[in-house]
Amino acid sequence: MSETVTRRSTCYECDANCPFDVTINAEGKATAVSGPDCPRGAAQLEREYHPDRLLYPMKRVGPPGSDEFQRISWDEALATIAHRLSAVKAEHGAEQAGFFAGYTKEGRPQLQRLAHYFGSPNYLTEAGCCFSATMVAEKLTLGYKLKSASLNASTATRCLLFWSTNPPGSVMPFEEHPLLHPEQERTTIVVDPRRTETAERADLHLQPRPGTDGALALAFHHEIFANGWADEAFLAEWGSGVEEFRAYVADFTPEWAADVCGVPADDIRRAARLYATSGPAQIALSPTATVQHSNGFQNHRAIVLLPAVTGNLDIEGGNRFFLDKVRPKSIDGFRERIGDLPPRLGDEDFPVWTRYWPAGQSMPLPDAILEGEPQPIRALFAIGINAAMWPNTARMYQALEALDFFACVDFFLTETAKRADIVLPAATSLEREALVAYPGCQFRGEVRYRDAVLAPRGEARADAQISLDIAVALGMDEDFWHGDLAAAWAEAAEGLEPEIRRQAYEDPDGATVFADALDEEGFEGQRLYEVRGFPTATGRIEFDSRELRDAGHDGLPIWREPAESPVSTPERAAEFPLVLTSGGRSKYYTHSQQQRFPSTRAADPVPRATMHPETAAEYGLAHGDRVRVASPRGAVVFHAEVADTVAPGVVHCVHGWAEAEINRLTDDAHPDPISGFPPFKSGLCRVEPA
Repeated sequence: MSETVTRRSTCYECDANCPFDVTINAEGKATAVSGPDCPRGAAQLEREYHPDRLLYPMKRVGPPGSDEFQRISWDEALATIAHRLSAVKAEHGAEQAGFFAGYTKEGRPQLQRLAHYFGSPNYLTEAGCCFSATMVAEKLTLGYKLKSASLNASTATRCLLFWSTNPPGSVMPFEEHPLLHPEQERTTIVVDPRRTETAERADLHLQPRPGTDGALALAFHHEIFANGWADEAFLAEWGSGVEEFRAYVADFTPEWAADVCGVPADDIRRAARLYATSGPAQIALSPTATVQHSNGFQNHRAIVLLPAVTGNLDIEGGNRFFLDKVRPKSIDGFRERIGDLPPRLGDEDFPVWTRYWPAGQSMPLPDAILEGEPQPIRALFAIGINAAMWPNTARMYQALEALDFFACVDFFLTETAKRADIVLPAATSLEREALVAYPGCQFRGEVRYRDAVLAPRGEARADAQISLDIAVALGMDEDFWHGDLAAAWAEAAEGLEPEIRRQAYEDPDGATVFADALDEEGFEGQRLYEVRGFPTATGRIEFDSRELRDAGHDGLPIWREPAESPVSTPERAAEFPLVLTSGGRSKYYTHSQQQRFPSTRAADPVPRATMHPETAAEYGLAHGDRVRVASPRGAVVFHAEVADTVAPGVVHCVHGWAEAEINRLTDDAHPDPISGFPPFKSGLCRVEPA
């Protein structure tokens, strides 16, 4: 390279894959990045050249949890991994080896293929506690995934109901999000236990006790039916179990919900009326927040039935359905192999979830390792794994240390990686090629082939390449493109239409493919269900789900108290009197990923536990104090943030901090019975000065 050049890449500091231009000097070093105004994207080079970044394969020579590692060659690392996995397969069966994918997500098809061709059904991902439960709840109930208005909203929308989502903290372009600055007048309602930036701008903010979303949604339904606001013609033609549902919500008055949720009854009435009568109305939903409770699946069903009851489903300005317009050819081996393999983790206890999701449920992994239940796992190969993703995190660390063999891929020697026998260095998104087919940060679907713009530092390799290399070491080169990653992506690209494929490979901006209205498919304004029907068990919207009843669950979106709460466990609340919730997003961090970087750490420097001034005063705490937050699982130290953004008696803790792992406090004994999701967002705690 003889001079400074600029090359186009995509950022993978979250999974939005925003386009960035990278300036590279004559020595081949990136000196600047430019793209959307995002602090995570701006920090890419801080990861690229971080002094603690892993650059070579490492073997642990000290006890689990120590930082005693020595450098080894790739040949030794791959041979060791292949030998240890093969030994478990020969002695116990391939199903007792697990394969896990966290971040990054691009290399998942190759890793899943590795798992299934090796003979293990236990390909696992972070979807065991993120995103998938909302998708399954919506498909089981409505037949389709709803489009998330947290990414976009129609100009026809006249009432926008934000339910536990806050775009300024999570979705580009943050504070300038068009949802918060609409060109036309619209009514906005926010349901959130925190008074977020979005709630500050709203016409009405309902602040329920964490975990009571379902009770609040059922009270909305009560008001809608009681006041004649339901779209009865639509319900008569397209609803299944409507009368049972109508009878069920008859007792869920605003006064009842006020006692449960802590929201004034008059505010509940006003919100239900505005949503039902100010249409077109649209609900903006988080992909995760409503389902990370022990009762989350049914709570989410109650929420997503609101547009169906009010006639705001699949209309312009209401909640449309998400349609995949582009899908590369599957190379993950799931369809070809899963039918011949033993049950996955989760098939035993969460069969509704696994029926819809092409992976095992990862949350039972500690039980599988430590107890052999519901099935034993003895070895684990993981890409981007973080034990802090599991509730009662200390038990997950214990499980990792109990494995016969554990190897992982990461950028840094994290607390999780310190438990591994072998740690492999990951290439950054600037150093690895990939076929990118994800929704982009600018509210459009994008397909592009991203070339590596930098040579990998040290001996780092792309996640997907590492999966191919292990497959070759296992003697499966014929089924893994002989280790040629470009060939793997080329086969995936065969599923694209020729013009899209050409643009994806040749155009620096790739191909833009919108996933929006039916009009783009030539249906001329028709609704999706008029063309395709509702692909549910009854062919209608499932108010009373036959599929759930067949699996032994309630078919209606029934209300249950969180498994750990002041109401359901009063004896525990005597020792832990405060409600604990967690996971509010920060624009500076994607979970734990950017917390080593000086620029993001300067902007958001400490792990915070937010509590109301009344709560802080009761426990003798002041803003900025170090505070010990304790639950029945343990204690973690945070910095007190005293603010009236949460209700009295509620404590909100940020997540993703290695020095303050909030999930050490969350409950692993009471997952949602349908999805297996843990109750990250509703539990009990106490606080005291540290």
